[in-house]
Amino acid sequence: MQKHQLTKYMRSIYGFSVIELMVALAITAFLLIGLVQIFSSVRASYDLQEGLGRLQENARFASTFMSQQLREVGYFPFAETQKAIEDPTVVDMGFLFPAILNGTVPFPVTLNSTDGGGLLPDTLEVNLYDEYDCSGNLNPVTAVGTPAILQKQIQFNHNPATNELRFTCRIGVPNPTPGFVPPVVINNQPILNNVETIQFQYGQDRDGDGTADIYTDGFNAISQGDITAIRVGLILTSPIIGTLPPDDQTITLMNMDFAATGIRQLRRPVVFNISLRNATA
Repeated sequence: MQKHQLTKYMRSIYGFSVIELMVALAITAFLLIGLVQIFSSVRASYDLQEGLGRLQENARFASTFMSQQLREVGYFPFAETQKAIEDPTVVDMGFLFPAILNGTVPFPVTLNSTDGGGLLPDTLEVNLYDEYDCSGNLNPVTAVGTPAILQKQIQFNHNPATNELRFTCRIGVPNPTPGFVPPVVINNQPILNNVETIQFQYGQDRDGDGTADIYTDGFNAISQGDITAIRVGLILTSPIIGTLPPDDQTITLMNMDFAATGIRQLRRPVVFNISLRNATA
């Protein structure tokens, strides 16, 4: 048997040498480390994009939902329907007059709105009269076939224990009793989680052009009747993302500094203004 044939035969019996195995393992380990690094990088990028997307989605929802609820604040329909105007015998009790309430028409923003003080969350409570109930459905119709106009009271507050933005809605038939509070229909319903804080400022129109010229932190700093806009400030956070470093960012929101949390999450300040259209007419 020739020498090269013998060598080939011996290798088929004994397999790879130790050196060959070590080289193969080193190459495999190098490839695995590269794959792990690529996977970690892709996962971190995915987590970051998902967290940013969640923050953007929550910011859009908060702005849309709160604007829908607050833009009609101060709406008091003190005008009769055309049918009632044409026919003096028709009394449309779905539309109110100040005399019916004995002059006790509530201010658009109520005294239950509070400044939490310092870095504590604030509370906002507002009044309006509406033909829609707390769930967005038309109220029962009146004798003339129009939806009944009921007194509605809306409150937004924050639960620090769960980092939730909460919504309370009360609605009922208007009552001339001073300080009347409608029955609660929705009580402290969480509408958005991962909310670190909520802050409110109150806009005042000083030159009579219908636009707020100055915003005040404390609700009691200006008269209720002078509030023409509300500024909403939120700090939104993402769920915990293990691939992120601990948060070390101090966020300034409405002239207040909120310290870093040290939690592996994204944080984003969101500020938007809501004009009280019915208070600027």
